[in-house]
Amino acid sequence: MGDKRRKERGFTLLEMLLVLILLSGAGFVLLVKLPIHMEKERLTFATTQLLEEIRDTRQAALAENNWYEIKFYLQDGDHTYKIFRQGTRVKELHLKDGIQFLGQPVNLIFNASGRSVGTTIVLTNPSGEQRRVVVAPVGMRIREE
Repeated sequence: MGDKRRKERGFTLLEMLLVLILLSGAGFVLLVKLPIHMEKERLTFATTQLLEEIRDTRQAALAENNWYEIKFYLQDGDHTYKIFRQGTRVKELHLKDGIQFLGQPVNLIFNASGRSVGTTIVLTNPSGEQRRVVVAPVGMRIREE
């Protein structure tokens, strides 16, 4: 009886190979899908961050009765936007991981009434996907598309 019990404890070579094949198949699917999903998530994060920074800057201009400016800089491999309060830089943010501005965005200036020019800022990732931040000229509604 003891000899039979010892045989039942292990796995057969066929069972181990089947598990390895299933795990490698799942790993392959993750390797193919994960980078595409991560690029999309990075683009969504960068767009949401830009949207919030524009809204926060407009609110600061209103609350402090000052003027603020958001300037956009495009350099090879480093797309940046900087926030200025009455000409003094208060924040600098870099787009990361291949996220870039599509074209040259118009700089935004918010005065004490919260007004600025209307514009659309387009962000893109290495896969060519695009997201937009729209600053409406009427009513100064700021939204993401």
